[in-house]
Amino acid sequence: MARGTTLENLLIQYRAACRLSLNPAHNQGVREAQIDHIQRVQSDLWDGFDWPHLRVRRDYPVQQGQRYYAPPSDMLIDRVEHMEFRTDGIWRRLGTKIGAAEFAVTDSELDQQSWPVRAWQIHEGEDVEIWPITNRDADAPTLDGYLRFIGIRNLAPLVADADRADLDDKCIILYCAAEYLAGTGGKDAQFKLDKANARLAKLRGELTPTRSFNMFSTYKMANTSYAGRCYPFPFYVNYRPPGT
Repeated sequence: MARGTTLENLLIQYRAACRLSLNPAHNQGVREAQIDHIQRVQSDLWDGFDWPHLRVRRDYPVQQGQRYYAPPSDMLIDRVEHMEFRTDGIWRRLGTKIGAAEFAVTDSELDQQSWPVRAWQIHEGEDVEIWPITNRDADAPTLDGYLRFIGIRNLAPLVADADRADLDDKCIILYCAAEYLAGTGGKDAQFKLDKANARLAKLRGELTPTRSFNMFSTYKMANTSYAGRCYPFPFYVNYRPPGT
């Protein structure tokens, strides 16, 4: 896997794969179009898979009485995978539903406040709503009262020659070449596309963790001290799905 390739190097690969002149002077008029093409293909690849090496954690303190929070500046709201809240020295994963049952306990509409935060959901626009509204500020020395956003960060800029791609250069260039050659009538466009698809499948297979399934439907009940509810914990068997 070749991540971190500079834009300057990507342009050289792009021109070679598309059978264009490697002389930068011959590409001055189309250089920006080539960069846009590389950027778009990388963006499409980023959008289609949760790349583990781009998964980040961003921590922010809660403030007493604040109900809504903006997501990290380098993470789109729909790429937030889950959130955690630190209390009593422990990071606890938050639920993802805030509804009538929650408001019956602590009603945010009436500005009722409590501790700790137990759930979050996407609010109108790009904000995150937490529940309940906290009745005190976060404590910086202990990190108690901090929200943790966990998700896939945005792509780094790919504009200057020294900027580096976040994703695999071979995959990016093969898809670029397949599109370019298809548009210009190149006979090997399909060959490039097949290689790109194979490369992407290989990368995704290597980066996809083994999954778990419940073989015998055998559960034991455990009571969590956090939510005060009982949750089933099945026995799991690990396997790698076919084709990954």
